[in-house]
Amino acid sequence: MIKLLKRKTSLRSESAEAEHLLFKLLKNRVAQIILVVLLIITLGPVLLFLYLRPTPQQNINYGITFSNKYSNELGLDWQETYIKILDDLGADNLRLVAYWDDVEAVQNVYDFSDIKWQLDEAQKRNIPVIMTIGRKVPRYPECFEPTWWKETENADVRKAELFEYIKVAVNELKGYSVIDKWQVENEPFFPFGECKFKIDYDTVKQEAEIVRGLDERPIVIQDSGEGGYWRPTYALGDYLAISMYRKIWYDFWGALDGNFIYFQYPLAHWTYKIKADLTGVPYQKIIVTELQGEPWGPKINSELSQKEKDKSMSRNDFWATLSYAQQSGFKDLYVWGVEWWLWEKEVNNNPFFWDTAKALFN
Repeated sequence: MIKLLKRKTSLRSESAEAEHLLFKLLKNRVAQIILVVLLIITLGPVLLFLYLRPTPQQNINYGITFSNKYSNELGLDWQETYIKILDDLGADNLRLVAYWDDVEAVQNVYDFSDIKWQLDEAQKRNIPVIMTIGRKVPRYPECFEPTWWKETENADVRKAELFEYIKVAVNELKGYSVIDKWQVENEPFFPFGECKFKIDYDTVKQEAEIVRGLDERPIVIQDSGEGGYWRPTYALGDYLAISMYRKIWYDFWGALDGNFIYFQYPLAHWTYKIKADLTGVPYQKIIVTELQGEPWGPKINSELSQKEKDKSMSRNDFWATLSYAQQSGFKDLYVWGVEWWLWEKEVNNNPFFWDTAKALFN
């Protein structure tokens, strides 16, 4: 009994001493600063989420990006593919591309027939279009400059020729009322793709100014949703376009010693809204123009095995990515991969992706 009382007395003494030391520690200026920093690190993300978290949109505008080049690479007839996208799939919003290497394959000789055919069909159905122009535009290898331009040694001459192409393209296409917005370049500052010459900020700024001087419709500039800085890119136009990818196959700019890996971005759906607020980009001015909807692997999708395709875009991944994007709070979602959906349906006897997207659009 005596031992127990002594033990209790000792514990009370130790507790009192600990409280005294803690009190002294909390009065220490350095300890106070450390405590505040720890609280910020611990509670900061929670407070950001509670204050800046997105609200899912009730009526999302879904769209697709169409590439006649990619359709051909998959072995599809690009015109038949395009008509099926408009009439069977029922796409309500389009992002189309004028490929400079096709439009001006010969210097000062312009052929806009392919893109005009696409715009004519969109005009018949009154489908809004984001019209993409420039030297870096959707689909790999990203940069689509004419051979003669890439062989021009003088940088000032190259810039002048690029600006002339932008002028000609806008003047040639601005008569289409279905063009809702102009997109100038595609992820121009994101180091991805095979581009012989780097695209600098001032050049894109001048391109946007040329477009603005020729037509009053809004200008869209695209940045990487996962890796871009956003604010400087948005400052060049009226809208910021972003990509939204979940699973990729990449070597991270050679950092992996030439090895490629499958990688899932560790980003929650609400991080895009928080990034927009922290970078000062109005959330309602952001368009997701490249929402992953197809595999990303070591070959063109038509040559990948089912096992390889499933590593980055299985059926469950497709559903999960759509749900992820819907929860992110964006009003405009353009899903990437429409040409592959049709290839899966008609060549691989797998209508899942096409039919799922069709239900989404309708």
